[in-house]
Amino acid sequence: MIGILAVLAVGGGGFFVYMKLVERGYLRYNRWDRRVRGTLREGHQAPDLDLTTWAGEPLRLSTLWEARPVVLVFGSCT
Repeated sequence: MIGILAVLAVGGGGFFVYMKLVERGYLRYNRWDRRVRGTLREGHQAPDLDLTTWAGEPLRLSTLWEARPVVLVFGSCT
């Protein structure tokens, strides 16, 4: 019983340390991970970009936030 608890404790501690190293960027989560830490942080103003709408029309980001706040969400659902 003590052996099983020791293995679980060492395994759990190792997993915790591994996840902290991944979180801080010392280790990559997987070989396909291409994320790079940028300089933008929560609350910073977004750079003014030229975008294209779904209809194919050009749109400048600054024209959107003149009237009201804009929330940009980037992500993946895969």
